[in-house]
Amino acid sequence: MVVASAMGKAETPGTITDFVAEQLRNRIVLGELQPGRKVPVYALADELKVSRVPLREAVRQLEAESLVDNLPRRGTVVRELSVDDLRDSFTILQAIEPIAARRAAVGDVAIVDTMSYWLERMRELSQRRVPQVSEEMLHAHREFHFALFGAAGDGVLRRHLCMLWNTCERYVMNSLPNSTRQAAAAREHARLVRRIRARDPDGTAEVLREHLEASLESSLRYLEATTGAAAG
Repeated sequence: MVVASAMGKAETPGTITDFVAEQLRNRIVLGELQPGRKVPVYALADELKVSRVPLREAVRQLEAESLVDNLPRRGTVVRELSVDDLRDSFTILQAIEPIAARRAAVGDVAIVDTMSYWLERMRELSQRRVPQVSEEMLHAHREFHFALFGAAGDGVLRRHLCMLWNTCERYVMNSLPNSTRQAAAAREHARLVRRIRARDPDGTAEVLREHLEASLESSLRYLEATTGAAAG
């Protein structure tokens, strides 16, 4: 994954596998690889100029994030959109992400500085009318939240938060082009930064809870409109 430094600048993925996983993940989130479509692993290895070993490792990583499935006689395919996946992922996020939020509010100020950097970056992109579903916006949105996850430390909590966020993001990202939800999400991000900067763990956790609930509702509406699935 891409990691943001304390000054807000993005660092390149640490391994070839991380790089390949990010490339595949972005294509799935942005809809370049559609649900149910077979992932052209060998063609991608040639395109990205990597061997098949890191590509296979990247596929396993995305399988753990519920972004792809390995199916008998079909190979690797993009996982279908699922109400159950979405609800389950958000249920777990709502249970564990407040832990990181509370830690951020009492921890290193560099975390909120990094979040502020990416918040401003998202504002810039919006002002330039960069599409919400774009690699630039996806990167800024991911870095904003992964900066928060940095408060969880380098152990199991952070790994699970990053994995769950990646699972949810293809639903969330595609639900944001609705201008009303996009504006509301921007306000929620700003409130989250203010509560962390105010060193208010309870307020931070509450803003995060509201943000997750709104993101889930918006994502369910997107999913219902996209697949006709019952979101109730």
